[in-house]
Amino acid sequence: IVPSVSTPEEAELAVKAVYYPPRGRRGMGLARAHMYGADFNGYLKRLQKEAVVVAMIENVQGVKNAERILGVDGIDAYFLGPYDLSASLGLNGKTSHPKVEKAIAEVRAAGKRANKPGGIHVVEPDPAALKRRIKEGFRFVAYSLETRIYDVNARAALRAARGS
Repeated sequence: IVPSVSTPEEAELAVKAVYYPPRGRRGMGLARAHMYGADFNGYLKRLQKEAVVVAMIENVQGVKNAERILGVDGIDAYFLGPYDLSASLGLNGKTSHPKVEKAIAEVRAAGKRANKPGGIHVVEPDPAALKRRIKEGFRFVAYSLETRIYDVNARAALRAARGS
């Protein structure tokens, strides 16, 4: 998953960073993934078969270039970052603002045309929002984060304890 992919050129660089020459430009250093060289050929085969490159589209430029980004050979999927996208639109943190939703819909449509699956981060722990994103066709969803889940639930418990 590569953050802040804004152009097809950046998408191409992301793909090249995953693969070894001649397809890519990844370094050949010894690593645990190929048992420090003991299974390098096996690792190369697995990499060619199993590697997945996901472009995070999280700014206005990326939205405008979504079709071209998703057209890059080797980009397998996209992931939307609504928080950064909202900031890029001058709407810091307003992830459900109509302009943010419009941008999300544009990328989702580009993904559909490119036949590439998409993911999104549902920032607030809201089961209805999670269900809506799945219904919209997102294939993988990051659901909130621990601190938000703890915070929302702790505040709800405190309100209940206070009787309000």
